[in-house]
Amino acid sequence: MKAIPRAACLAGALWGALWAQAPGTPEPLSAWPYFKEIQLDHPRSGLVDFALDREVLDKASTDQSDLRLYDSAGREIPYALRVRREIDTHSLFTSREFNRAAEGGASLISCDLGEQPQEHNEVVISTAGDNFRRLAKVEGSPDGAQWSTLASEAILFRFTANGRTAERQSVSYPVSRYRYVRVRVERDPQVDRAAPEIASLGVRRSIRVKGQTVSFAGVPDSREAEPVDGRPASIWRIDLGGRVPVQALVLNIGEPTFSRPFQLEIVDDPSAPVALASGDLTRREETAAAPVEIDFGEQFARRLKLTVTDDRNPPLSLGGVSALSAMRQVIFQAAPGAPGAVRLYYGNPKGIAPNYDVAARIPAEGNGAWASVTLGPERANPIYHPEAKPLSDRAPWLVYIVLIGACAALAAILVNLAKAAARSATA
Repeated sequence: MKAIPRAACLAGALWGALWAQAPGTPEPLSAWPYFKEIQLDHPRSGLVDFALDREVLDKASTDQSDLRLYDSAGREIPYALRVRREIDTHSLFTSREFNRAAEGGASLISCDLGEQPQEHNEVVISTAGDNFRRLAKVEGSPDGAQWSTLASEAILFRFTANGRTAERQSVSYPVSRYRYVRVRVERDPQVDRAAPEIASLGVRRSIRVKGQTVSFAGVPDSREAEPVDGRPASIWRIDLGGRVPVQALVLNIGEPTFSRPFQLEIVDDPSAPVALASGDLTRREETAAAPVEIDFGEQFARRLKLTVTDDRNPPLSLGGVSALSAMRQVIFQAAPGAPGAVRLYYGNPKGIAPNYDVAARIPAEGNGAWASVTLGPERANPIYHPEAKPLSDRAPWLVYIVLIGACAALAAILVNLAKAAARSATA
């Protein structure tokens, strides 16, 4: 009887060993299959940047979390990764409100930004009510006595219909360092009987960070003539040369004017296409020489399918095709005046985002303050070792041995139970 539990435990242990996974450990560079070198030739400052190219974007993780930088001495280099989309950033400053007043049909409010005010260029004015259109004036002063106009006849509005609201409550003006800011809001003569109530006033610095795009040339296959919903149409399949982020497709078309329905899809998996954009592909006489651009939300894609409904028009002559993407920019700190090679490793699907502290210290805009370099050709990592497959993949026959052992142990237990029951019955 003692052999039976031991056999059962052995079978369970074998089964557990077959499927158990070791706890996560730091990954060595042998887990990264590719690298590219960057040659540093006496950078003029400590900051250096480069853009990720098609090969890196294709083989790296979708969020580029597996990127690693190492210098020629094998030391890891912290970096910041920026996706250069156009964004607006806002910094709201602490201020003290004073001098609330009403003059005729207008409300006034002032605020004090303190003895050492930072640069500001926008106020946010929250006023009460709905379905209004009011004019606002913004003034600034260094001492609260002499005022200069920063913005005048700015329009504030709020309209609500069908559960949706459209509004504007901010007013922009040239960058200023005035300590005092004063706002005057006029009543809307159509809806306001008295001066409107100003619920709050905020002063902030608003910055638009310019976006930067990169272009990836696509290769269209030959045109396919295939009807769509019974209407004559043209189909082009476009190879982007790798799985890259795409936010727009630029088409060079020979015809000067046209307007035709189109549909654009991702067909990395032909059995499960993903719709990107649809509508009318149009070019007018005033833009006859310009390429046609199709914009959409960013997606990763390797192959695209463009379908254009021609009806009884001659098919369009599609020339060059290129995909646009927000630049993925890597910025790192290099020792000034120290040339050498830096390696960018990528291609490890299990690489975890490093989240270096240096990213918080690097400004959003370089403004020429750092040097730009380019990536070299892709090279195979000589110390790369693929991750060992699970034991169940390396030795599939072991599964059957474990199952047979478990079944044998279970059968032995059942036989012994039956014998014990028989002895009890005859006793």
